Amino acid sequence: MRKNVLLKPLAAAFLMASTTAWSAPGLVDIYQMAVLHDAKLAQARATYQANQEVVSIARAPLLPQLTADGSYVKNDSNKDAYDVTTQELGLNVTQSLYQHDNWAKYSQAKYQLQQSEYQMKFAEQDIIVRVADAYFKVVLAQEDVTLAEAKEAADKTQWERAKASAEVGLASKTDVLQAKSSYDLSKSDRITAQNNLDVAYDELMKLTGKEVHELKVISLNTKLPSQTLNLNDWEMRAQENNLTVLQQEEAANVASEEIEVQKSGYWFNVNLQAGYNDMSYSDTASGYDAQYTDRNNLSIGVYASMPLYSGGGTMSQVAQARSNYKAATAGLRDARETASLDARIQVRNVQRGQELVTANRAAVQSNDAFLEAAEEGYKVGLRNLLEVLTARTNMFQARRNLAESLHNVVLSRLKLEAAAGSLTSDKLEKYDQVLSNPTDEKMPKLDPLDP
Repeated sequence: MRKNVLLKPLAAAFLMASTTAWSAPGLVDIYQMAVLHDAKLAQARATYQANQEVVSIARAPLLPQLTADGSYVKNDSNKDAYDVTTQELGLNVTQSLYQHDNWAKYSQAKYQLQQSEYQMKFAEQDIIVRVADAYFKVVLAQEDVTLAEAKEAADKTQWERAKASAEVGLASKTDVLQAKSSYDLSKSDRITAQNNLDVAYDELMKLTGKEVHELKVISLNTKLPSQTLNLNDWEMRAQENNLTVLQQEEAANVASEEIEVQKSGYWFNVNLQAGYNDMSYSDTASGYDAQYTDRNNLSIGVYASMPLYSGGGTMSQVAQARSNYKAATAGLRDARETASLDARIQVRNVQRGQELVTANRAAVQSNDAFLEAAEEGYKVGLRNLLEVLTARTNMFQARRNLAESLHNVVLSRLKLEAAAGSLTSDKLEKYDQVLSNPTDEKMPKLDPLDP
């Protein structure tokens, strides 16, 4: 008996500790899972690693090219006097003194490496936005399910109350039909909301590679820090630092160097070549004594070549490269305009989003108050059932709108940072701090209406 008395407090303490220790995953947790799993990010990083060799490959023709060769030949004649064994060893080195396309390709490779780095950084930014987008889709879909379930329960209660009132003559058949219609629609909305939640979880699992069943949420009472934004400043930052813009700048540089590569068909090439050759003979007899004697040779020289005519191919290749450069510069201009547009859109989304949060928070308060008044009015006969059901629907919608506006402000701020090329995981941590574990008190408890 005494043993049980001791065990009960211990069990209660353990249960309390377990409950306290549990925490639903937040933005940073999901981001860390996605970084380890996401295929797009892995592809971008692997491509960058591969492109790091591009510069070394392009530099190789500028450095000395060293080759060695050797031979061992035994000549076996039917006359012993003419038997001979020849051993030869050679060493050759070639150094390019001037070859126009080699230098152009080396410069081009450095631009390609920088472009690849920007592509990887873009992928690292993009996964932050994709994680936040998928995360808030789940949270909002869960909110939709919660609201739909609460509305369905309230409508069911209202329908049952209407039927009971009609049986004693305190409600009309129309009241019952209105309540039943509202209840049927709310069931349909709940099924749709649940399906949307399942799809949102599937999309999140594609990013993380793991099933997640519950996420931290933004409380409807959360007040996000206000942010004063200067449209021109953000637009300028986007034009200069947007990662797509930087990629296109390097693409234009690569295209420019390609013109120089193709122009090499008009330039001469100069190479320095040196070689050493050692030849020795053995097993020679009197028949070869005078002809086969050991010897070695050393040679060094400068060789030049000049292309004179290639059938017009060089001219066409240069023209093609120039057209590709024009296309790259047009792509750069489009990237800058798109980055500028994205910055303007996201600045306005943040500004209007902050105003919308304030408006939706006021709408929640006013709809809560109106619902309370409508319920009281219905109890004393001053409001009909349709007005109460409409008030409840508006209250649910106001809460859903507030949740969505909070999510959209956070997402718009992240997208604005991405447009300016300054989005990092630190920004994600900032918003992760305002999230909290979901609770069962997401919606207010609604008292059934007394007829």
